[in-house]
Order: sequence, then C-alpha cells, then structure tokens
Amino acid sequence: MASSPCPTKLTSHQGITSLLPDIIETHILTRLDGQTLVAAACTSSHLHSLCAQEKLWQHICSSTWPSSNDPRVRTLVSSYPGGGHRSFFSHSFPVLDCQKQPSKRIHDDDSLLVTEQIISAVDLYYRNDPVFSRVTENETVTGWFQFPPFRIDLVDAKDSVPTTKIPFVSEANILFEELEKNLTLSWIIIDSSRNRAVNLSSRWPVSVRQDWLTSDLHVKYAVVIAAGGNQRWGLFPARECVECEVMVTLGGREKKGEEMLCVKEVNMQMKDMEGRNLSGKDGLVILQGVMESGKRKNGRREEVKERYEEFLMRKIDRKEKKEWAERVLNNVCLAAGLVVLVAFWAFKVF
Repeated sequence: MASSPCPTKLTSHQGITSLLPDIIETHILTRLDGQTLVAAACTSSHLHSLCAQEKLWQHICSSTWPSSNDPRVRTLVSSYPGGGHRSFFSHSFPVLDCQKQPSKRIHDDDSLLVTEQIISAVDLYYRNDPVFSRVTENETVTGWFQFPPFRIDLVDAKDSVPTTKIPFVSEANILFEELEKNLTLSWIIIDSSRNRAVNLSSRWPVSVRQDWLTSDLHVKYAVVIAAGGNQRWGLFPARECVECEVMVTLGGREKKGEEMLCVKEVNMQMKDMEGRNLSGKDGLVILQGVMESGKRKNGRREEVKERYEEFLMRKIDRKEKKEWAERVLNNVCLAAGLVVLVAFWAFKVF
C-alpha cells in the first residue's frame, strides 16, 4: 500500500506562498534580519504585504538597535509616514556612504534648516552583543547649541558605565586588535521636525590608542562627509570634507576578581580638513544635508578603514600643499621687501 505524501511537504509546483500566512509571519519572517526581509519582500506581492507589517519592523529595529526601544524614539518613529519603523530602518541602516557631493544643496531650501531638536540613539556592541545603549536629546535653536563647537556628550568621566562583557587584555596589541574587530557602534541622529534619521558611525573603529598617562583606551569611529557645495554660509570650498568623529573612552575596573572595561566617555564632534571644530549651526547644516542625500551601504570593516586612511592621506596632502604655498608666499614677500629696500637705498644714493 503506497504511503500518502506528507501534507506539509511542498511539491515542485508549489512555493512558500502555499504556506499559511500565520506560519510565514510567526516562524519565518521573524527570524530574518532587515536586509533579508527587504529582499524577501521583492519576490512576490504576497510576501511584500506580509513583510510590510509594522510589528515586524518594530521587532527588527529593537533587536538591531536596543536604544530604539526608548519611549521617546518609539513615539517619534511611529509617526513616520510610509511605514514607521520600516522607514526608520531604511534611514538608519549602516554604513553611511557620503563622500560624494550631495545632489541637493541645503541653501537652496531654507525650510530644511528649521529644526528644533535632534535625538541621538546610541548603541555599543561587543561581538554583536549590546553592552551600552543611551538616548539623549539636544535642542538646536538657542545660542547654547548653534555657536559653540558641535559636540554631543552621552557619558562623561564622572558617570562611567560598567560593562560585564568586554574583557581586559594586558597585551596592548592583542587588545587593540580585539576591539577593532569586535567593538561596533551605532549612532543614529533623528531630526524630530522632519521625520528623518541618519546613522553617523563607521560601525567599526578606525583607530584604537591608549593614553600613556591614564591607560584609558580611546576608540575612534569616523565618517567622512563631502561638505563642498552643501554649506550655506560659504565656509567650505569645493571638494571640502568634514569628519564626523565619535570617541569612546574605555577604562579598566576590577569586578569580582576580574578586570573588565567600563565606558567612561562617549561623544561626537565634527571637524573640517584642518582639524578645526565646526560650530553647532554649521554641524546642523551638514547633518541635514546628509539626511537628504546620504546613501547607505553594508560595507565591510576593511572598506571602512581604507576609506578613512584615504581621507587621512588627503589631509596630509592638503597640509603639505598649504605649507608649500605659505613658503612660496613668504619667499615672495621677502624678495619684494629686499627689492623695495634696494630701490630705497638706490634712490637715496643717486
């Protein structure tokens, strides 16, 4: 007697769409990450409707960025037009690639400059396991923000945050390599006025160094932003770049007989090609330009470091050209002074 085929087995002319929607939603889609879910939504109209559910994308955002569970962020993201958390994910998915000139210039539309508050949702991971999450708000309309250097502080030295998952290794080279590979960061800035967001982190560190005096570890994340033609007040010439720098300071702490690393400081700054800090007003313009025109890509750690090293070489080349121009100008001024002096004495003598 022939056995009947298993009812759950799919034949050659069947596909995933033959499964019950509850099975797809509960046992398949909830196991996918954001990228895979986007790819699955493009396969059929049936899967597209299932993959567009707000609860599904809310789960993906909260698992990807624990800071997005903060009530302030959830309330703001839920008001996003065209998909809520799905739009938030598309805005915030790393890594940001914005070294090309933006197609839309901020000074062409003054309405883009109107924002009253930005929210930072920050997550630090060790081996993809969250070890630090924090949300902070910054007003952007008063002189306290616009005129001083652009800087956002999450943790200062007086309020260190202990972690239980980042071990301390006495060998500096091994420790540096471990942090460069496994200590990743997400820093999402949300414009509460326009329902836009951007992830301003390189995801992996671009450098790790140790302070010889305090033995603290300074882990740097950096994104290079093309700012030429995107600056309203003309402070940046064409092909000018801005470095968005996030610095995480880690310090050792003894806990239950084992030394672990705690988060001592976390801050973000923006600097021009000469290392000068941008003001809050200029930094806000750069932020809004990136939110409008910045592209996202899932880059690799090696690519992130290569792009930053290329930026450092450009800074060195720029510095050398500036020093050469200054030397030429000094020589010209010196020669001109000598000519004037000789001409003066010649006039006096003859």
